[in-house]
Amino acid sequence: MAVRFTLSVMIGKVWWPAALTALMVVGALAVSVCAPAVAAPASATQVRLYLLDKIARGEIPGALVEVAGPAGRWSTAEGFAADRPPRPMSTTLQHRIGSITKTFTTTLVLQLVREGKVALDDPIARYVDGVPGGSSITVRMLGDMTAGLSEYLGSPALRKALFANPYRNWTTNELLSASYALGPEFAPGASSSYSNANTVVLGRLVENVDRTPFAVSLRNRILRPYGLTNTYYPTTNRFRGAHTDGHTAWLPGSPITDSTDWNPSYGNAAGQMVSTIGDLTRWVRLLGTGALVGPRLQAERLRWKPIGDNTATWHYTFGIEENSGWLGHNGEIFGYETYAVYHPRLRSSIVLAVNTDKRIGTEPAVNVILRDISGMLFPGHRVEVPVVG
Repeated sequence: MAVRFTLSVMIGKVWWPAALTALMVVGALAVSVCAPAVAAPASATQVRLYLLDKIARGEIPGALVEVAGPAGRWSTAEGFAADRPPRPMSTTLQHRIGSITKTFTTTLVLQLVREGKVALDDPIARYVDGVPGGSSITVRMLGDMTAGLSEYLGSPALRKALFANPYRNWTTNELLSASYALGPEFAPGASSSYSNANTVVLGRLVENVDRTPFAVSLRNRILRPYGLTNTYYPTTNRFRGAHTDGHTAWLPGSPITDSTDWNPSYGNAAGQMVSTIGDLTRWVRLLGTGALVGPRLQAERLRWKPIGDNTATWHYTFGIEENSGWLGHNGEIFGYETYAVYHPRLRSSIVLAVNTDKRIGTEPAVNVILRDISGMLFPGHRVEVPVVG
């Protein structure tokens, strides 16, 4: 799997060393704060101690975890949501979910397919003007990352502007123009490579076919009907409720920086959304069971091609990562990381969120943590997140 070209950013804050005394108090409170719906699994203590160790080592400021399955649901909140002043994590806090947004965007496209308004093997030029090679790039290729459009975050000019003013609002045209200016990464369908530009184009498809802004289609088709009341597509840099604070390590020449109010618009339909671990638990089950698209389209959705980054154990389907039996997606945006996965055979899910993008070694923190805690929670069914870096 290729290293994701994502961005995130932080402030000169040192959460952990100064907070270690208070941390154990916060950890002791976490179970009562999260009020699990069922008795905690036998591995719950092991997971909590693991997370507290990560916090004590300074690898993350805080973490949220929710596990659900046939026996019920359990969640925990460890560490700090904010550090000045210190505020403990809570399982009800809103969190930027980055590329998990792609699972919503691609589901909207499949709903349009189910209604006969779009066909997966149609050229994107039928729905969106101006895409280079649009007569050869299909809707399916954009969804499964085989279209060849270059990653707009790879544009030096865009990156420079992004870091120069992280509060700037980015338009869809600006992001796609940056991608198109780089030229194609490969011929349509010739390989597989993760690119935010692919999903941004699909967001524009949704707007053009539905004839409404993307946020309206999302609310009317998914969020409202399925009761995802704490999930939304923000149109500003502000949260709508209590939230985790983001801490980023990506700002060139700077230490950890507070990125809470940085504008997420550079994520667009590929990474702009906000949610909670409770809503994501509901969502990833809907996603993994195909409840919004039906069995036939779910089977189409999970088709993949053995090219590029794709392997038998990890491959990218239509807006979903399939990983050793688990279906879902990771997400990263300035100062925030998230992972949500569902295992159809186990009928179980894991949602993980941390409020930093600081690497553990060379890897995103959620990759390392999900790989480890999934083995504790589901022995023999670890989420084998590929090692990157």
